[in-house]
Parts: sequence; C-alpha cells; structure tokens
Amino acid sequence: MKINYPIMLGLALLVAAGQAAAAFDPITSLAGKAISTAMDVRTKDEVKGDVDIDMAVTKKLLEQKGDDFKNISILVFAQHAVLVGYAKNAEVKHKAEELAKSGRKIRSLKNDILIGAPSGGMGGNLVLDKKIDYSLTATKGVSSVNMRWKVYGGEVFLMGVAQSQKEADLAIADIRGLDGVKNVRSSLRIVKAKK
Repeated sequence: MKINYPIMLGLALLVAAGQAAAAFDPITSLAGKAISTAMDVRTKDEVKGDVDIDMAVTKKLLEQKGDDFKNISILVFAQHAVLVGYAKNAEVKHKAEELAKSGRKIRSLKNDILIGAPSGGMGGNLVLDKKIDYSLTATKGVSSVNMRWKVYGGEVFLMGVAQSQKEADLAIADIRGLDGVKNVRSSLRIVKAKK
C-alpha cells in the first residue's frame, strides 16, 4: 500500500485546525458537542460503524491512482451512505460505487455523484461548510447533529436524518438561503423520534 504523506499531513493539519478553532467557538465547543451528541439518534455501535465505513471507503478512494476520485466523498449516518461529489465520467462514478459497496456494514448506498466538474471551482468550500454548520446549529427545530453535508463549488450534498418533513424542509431552506449556495441535493431520511 502506497501512502500519500502530503495528503495525510494535510488531513491531519485540517483536523488539528478544526479542533483548535472549536476550543474558542461557543457553538462547536466541547460543551456544545456534548449537548448535541446527546441529541444524536444513533446508538454508540452505529456511531462506531459510521466511522469505520467512512474511513474504509475514504481509504479506498485515496488509494486509487491518478486524480479521478479527488472530488468524490462518502457521507454516512446510521450505516446509510451517500456517495457525493463529481466524477469526470460515468465509469469513474460506477467504480466509486463498486469501491463503496465492497465496504462492510452499509445498510443502503445511494450514488449521488454528478458527472463533470464543480462549477465555480473548489474555493470557499471550507468557509461555506462552516456557514452551514453555524446556521443549522442555530436554527430552532433542526437537529444538525443528525445531518451530514459536503460542499463542492457551491453544490451542497445533504444526508442524514430529520425527525419530520418540516425539519427536513427547514434545514434545506436554511442552507439554500446562505450566500454561496447554488443548489442543495438532499438525501435526508425522515425517521420519527423514538419515544
């Protein structure tokens, strides 16, 4: 297995920067994360399973030669997965799906990869991602801890769980209202809260 050290270093620095920012951010502070984690609809085993799926599929995508898979990601919640991003052609889109299917424990897999390249380039994705995080966290009636999203050039891919159609509609409208968002592709599932 060939390890791409510059990519791994970049990912490590990105995680460290996010953790450092969270320490000073009241919305994403440890206390805020503890509160939002309590609202997570998943079991501890599902959380671990999601991390395992994400890591395994991401590793498979990174191990591919060339840059065909650089704009493809997987979003996972409660072992339901959605492939998102952009592929240069249908063959790459299909191969990404085959790589993801070879993963264990995936309950369902949706391939929402678009053919082409992100419009407007990739600049500003991290800023827009943070805007979405802040906006959904602050929106009353939205449990953003149960949602995952990825931004590619203003195209927002959204998945996870909403406890009602009203919550799903509110989250989508909230994201659409943010400056820089061109489109929202939602794969939210409606799952009623357990009583």
